Amino acid sequence: MKANVYMGPYKLEVKDKPKPKVERPTDVVLKITATCICGSDLHLYHGLIAPDLPGQTLGHENVGVVDEVGSAVQFVKKGDRVVVPFNISCGACQFCNSGLWSMCDNANPYNPKGPGAAFGYAKLLGGYDGGQAEYLRVPWADTMCLKIPDNVRDDQAVLLADIFPTGFFGCDIAGVKPGHVVVVGGCGPVGLMAQMSALLRGAARVYATDRVPARLELAKKIGAVPINVDKEDPVKRILSDTDGWGADACVEAVGYEATGKGVMAPGPKVEAKPLVVLETLMKVAKKGAVIGMPGLFAPTPADPEGRVSFPLGAAFTKELGFRMGQCNVKNYNRYLMQAIADKRVDPSIVITHREPLEKAPQLYEQFDKREGGIVKVLLKP
Repeated sequence: MKANVYMGPYKLEVKDKPKPKVERPTDVVLKITATCICGSDLHLYHGLIAPDLPGQTLGHENVGVVDEVGSAVQFVKKGDRVVVPFNISCGACQFCNSGLWSMCDNANPYNPKGPGAAFGYAKLLGGYDGGQAEYLRVPWADTMCLKIPDNVRDDQAVLLADIFPTGFFGCDIAGVKPGHVVVVGGCGPVGLMAQMSALLRGAARVYATDRVPARLELAKKIGAVPINVDKEDPVKRILSDTDGWGADACVEAVGYEATGKGVMAPGPKVEAKPLVVLETLMKVAKKGAVIGMPGLFAPTPADPEGRVSFPLGAAFTKELGFRMGQCNVKNYNRYLMQAIADKRVDPSIVITHREPLEKAPQLYEQFDKREGGIVKVLLKP
């Protein structure tokens, strides 16, 4: 089969690999029909997550048709069209039973007591091959697979693997309620989904901050109030609009590769400013507000503990709260699927490019350099 394979920092190749097989009775194998490039895939592309498995297939946002079924699978059958969460979970351990699917104790063979597992995300998250390929093995299929209704398209369902639930999770942990004023830092795919989610949860007004015009235009289409931080001070604007009170809730949707360098992408010659977005949100947050942080902050080879210098005094003075972590996709994907099926939302608005799998290496490079108006890429094997 064809697969998009990590060969080293900034180097990907579409190569022939053996088709995956059912390895355990609880597995299924999917024939992939839609998969996406995620912003968090760029952390691997840059070599920052120590993707120490050259030859690993990337891709953690996957939709497919069940092609093979393990003997112990009860609820999934051949021919079912399904979407699978990016987090891999057994469904039986204490963390899965607590709804902490991203912390599954049985999924990560490299670090059983560590942060759980995900498709296509190096040894850090279990070493599983991803779905930017023609086929994908899915463990614990009865737990993992969510069937897709006939009236939900692949390009909608694939966003339930990660970014739509992750955006909703950011709003959930920030405590977004009806009538709230919400600020979302970042208009990448997760930020756009956080804006859509805040409005779905009943927010009265949602501000969207970024510096890429195409992304800000999408935020406007979703219903948010776009602020280009290269042209306008977001702190002055939001405090002025709210009579100095600030936002009831905030979502940080960028993560530790924020740069503060215009539209330049992270790279060897670009200084990273991991807290530039978070510190802006701290300034616009109302006293006592919570900032949800689904944007990725992670250990790196240079800093195994992922340390950042944090303005704790400013947070203490305003009594701000912070909640963060991987989205536990299974807590949200079934309900968001229903919202799509009932035409309350259409997350596919963020997909700007639909291309064959063979173009994946080129598209990663374009996405990384912010070229060609790329916001979200859907790949068709």
